Amino acid sequence: MSMDFDALIAWLDGHVGQRVFAATQSASQDAGNTRLSVVGALARAEGEITLIDARPGRIEAFSVGDATLVLLEGDFLDASPIDFGAGRPQMVQAEFHGAVSVTVGEAPG
Repeated sequence: MSMDFDALIAWLDGHVGQRVFAATQSASQDAGNTRLSVVGALARAEGEITLIDARPGRIEAFSVGDATLVLLEGDFLDASPIDFGAGRPQMVQAEFHGAVSVTVGEAPG
């Protein structure tokens, strides 16, 4: 099931206060193994964010532990939930311009 940007943000807002992981990686076929992943409590980020030549649209910022996850509506392409079944952690994967993939999921405590 495909999600729009509003549904992605709603999913994240629904998990605020929970322990999650966030991982970014290139979605291109020859991406290699360079990744960034963080684990911590999900919260709405505070403070100002400066962007250079950003596409038009909303800017939504969340913190995951000590890291900040910035999501731009203008860069958004698609998202989909990943369901491993009842009682298993929930995840969502989003694709953005520049072949960037962002995965956020519930992390064990």
